[in-house]
Amino acid sequence: MPKYTEHPSVPKVLQEALKDYPELIADLQSSLNRGGMWPGITRAERTDELEAAMWRLEGDLSHYIALAAEEVKAAEASGDAESIAKATEKETLMRSCRGKKLHHGFDELAEFFRWGKD
Repeated sequence: MPKYTEHPSVPKVLQEALKDYPELIADLQSSLNRGGMWPGITRAERTDELEAAMWRLEGDLSHYIALAAEEVKAAEASGDAESIAKATEKETLMRSCRGKKLHHGFDELAEFFRWGKD
């Protein structure tokens, strides 16, 4: 197991989108901290680490979507219009983060891992 000396940050586009959910940003960062760079890392290893970071973010965001969908169901069961609107807004945000926002963040991850720079 490599000894990581640097870890990628949660892409800024996700940090901005999730600014009202600091616990989710911290959770994403924790996932990204399971990988990173180390002295002497090869091009192939950087590619592997980049792909792993992408999969971690995608997996976490998919989980957040599932949790948000459960919140929508619970809110609908309560019949509280305000709770339904808030839960629906959160689910939409999570889907947006898992979609276009995440893919914009991949460029930042690629830059961190200096992918394609050699």
